[in-house]
Amino acid sequence: MSCPIQMASQLSGLSPHVIRIWERRYGALSPSRTDTNRRMYCDEAIERLKLLRELTEQGHRIGNIARMPTEELQKLRDQQLQNRAPTSQPNAFSVDATTPLETHQQFIDLCIEASKAYDSDRLRRLLQRARQQFGQRGMLHHVIGPLIIHVGEEWQAGNLRPSQEHVTTSVIREILMTPVPGSQTAANAPEIIITTPAGEMHELGALLASASARDLGWKITYLGPNLPIEEIAACAKARKARAVALSVVYPENCPTIEAKLRHLRQLLPEPMSLIVGGRAARGYEAKLGSINIQWAHSLNGLDRILTQAVSA
Repeated sequence: MSCPIQMASQLSGLSPHVIRIWERRYGALSPSRTDTNRRMYCDEAIERLKLLRELTEQGHRIGNIARMPTEELQKLRDQQLQNRAPTSQPNAFSVDATTPLETHQQFIDLCIEASKAYDSDRLRRLLQRARQQFGQRGMLHHVIGPLIIHVGEEWQAGNLRPSQEHVTTSVIREILMTPVPGSQTAANAPEIIITTPAGEMHELGALLASASARDLGWKITYLGPNLPIEEIAACAKARKARAVALSVVYPENCPTIEAKLRHLRQLLPEPMSLIVGGRAARGYEAKLGSINIQWAHSLNGLDRILTQAVSA
């Protein structure tokens, strides 16, 4: 049975942008077309995309493997799995290729366990395995995103020490800032500036947005957290960016943050999109809904905005 590229993206763990690039630039596969020139992907094509994703995430360059027969890709993948076989039995605090993990929640629960044990290596292995198992988008949407929320809730409830939260944040930051091996950004890709306004020190939301936008084919200029509005605008105009995205987590309903968002919208050229997301964004939307700001209340919401901006 054949399916369109959106379903192929969900099944393979690759963004539609990456699938198209691998087809056009590297000749990785040739999907069939409908009478209206719509791409359609059969089961064999989905399997091939999964194999290519797994191998590129293991460090193979897409240009070197794109045209290999599917059977050779399978052999290469199997060989790598054998090379990664464990030398000892896993225990409650070890995760390897043989540990049975099937659901997103299992990964999240084990990540929390690793955080409480200050085990950054184990946490890193879990997140890398989640990327291999679910693909970049699956990891971002269903593991790291919920994990960030869960860690915040555990910390606020007193179930996670500040030092444990810092270990978790450090590893998540490392994973989010590391592009998927083999991925490439087109030279003419639209550019987005991502940061947090001055006074906003929580950057994981901004990093998550950066990783997702990169996976959708955007060129990322990440400025880090806690930056004055004037500096954000100066960078965006100098780079001639298509969009600016801010993450606002705390404080909520703050008149100072509200004024900063108004000021930034005034400083940016009118055609340049200003996107605001994060836990506190909904409260500011209630007060700033009449001005030209796009509000992303979830990672899916941000993806929709970025996809529409590219196709517009």
